[in-house]
Amino acid sequence: MKAQKNKIAPVSVLYLLYISRIVVTLTYIQSVTTNLMNPDIMISMVIAMGLTIVFALPVIYCSKKHKNPVDVVWLGPFYSLYLIFAAALSISRFSYFASTTLNPDSQALLFVLVIGICALYAALLGIEGIARFSSFCFLMLVIAIATVFLCNIKNYNEINLYPLITNKTDRIFYNSLTLASNSMEIVLFLPLSKRVNGYAVRPLIRAVTLSYLTIIVLLLFVFGVMGDSAGIHSFPLYALFQLAKVRSFEKIDALHISFWIFGIFLKSAILFYCASICIKPFRQKNKCIACAAAAVIAALLLNEKNGLNTMTAPVQISLFILFAVVIPVLTLIFKKRNRGDELIEKF
Repeated sequence: MKAQKNKIAPVSVLYLLYISRIVVTLTYIQSVTTNLMNPDIMISMVIAMGLTIVFALPVIYCSKKHKNPVDVVWLGPFYSLYLIFAAALSISRFSYFASTTLNPDSQALLFVLVIGICALYAALLGIEGIARFSSFCFLMLVIAIATVFLCNIKNYNEINLYPLITNKTDRIFYNSLTLASNSMEIVLFLPLSKRVNGYAVRPLIRAVTLSYLTIIVLLLFVFGVMGDSAGIHSFPLYALFQLAKVRSFEKIDALHISFWIFGIFLKSAILFYCASICIKPFRQKNKCIACAAAAVIAALLLNEKNGLNTMTAPVQISLFILFAVVIPVLTLIFKKRNRGDELIEKF
């Protein structure tokens, strides 16, 4: 297909959504869950993958039937606010990691501002520039994951995985729902689907499946290498990268940090961009600036609250169900198809 302005290839959608999901786990899977990390988190991940695919069905049908909730003038701003909240949460999580682990002498405010400004610049460049950078991030992620596997294979011991199940069934399912609600791929697909130069549903399913499988394998190595000690680390995947060594070169964790920085930058940029296009009037540049400013302010407010992750977990689940499932289902039932979409489909 010929290239079109403000359109991206389906494979770019795969990269963007895959990285968006991976960044959540790199940020802190420990605090996303409601208890210390245990090997049964892998079971929660498998269930969360199934839940995410099921939750994505209304959005997929919205795309096929040309009944996108984002096209509804009064619904668009609410989706914009939700994406801004997601961007603020992602930025605040990384700034917490950076200010407590990478450089304890620095303040979270600095990292929030730097990420906000850089992501805003990328959002102003448009979807095509963001998509091109996503291919670089995807390649870097593949290299980082392959390196940590190869460097830790000698330290892997399957006995460290036992006992496999330590939580109660209800806790495992609650963790699954919490992990699924931390996924922004479904909601991001709504504004992105109209910017794809081709079939966008298949990249969504592949991104969800591949991202969860990658996370499960990473967790398998986390527990296979660290065992029970994985539960005492605030950032277990970062600890796994720290344990990886290649002869005299012992800074493999730099790969983790590098991708994390690029990943959070990319995710914030795509969230700013999608939040801006959910609002119909006004200039695109002004909308991007307003969305980025709101996300930075929200991230600073989130950083001021103690127990950020547990406080926002119920809120995240409720908002996710509302914007990813309830509103798309109601849109399918009540929204009329745009006459322009019908003519394009017939053509």
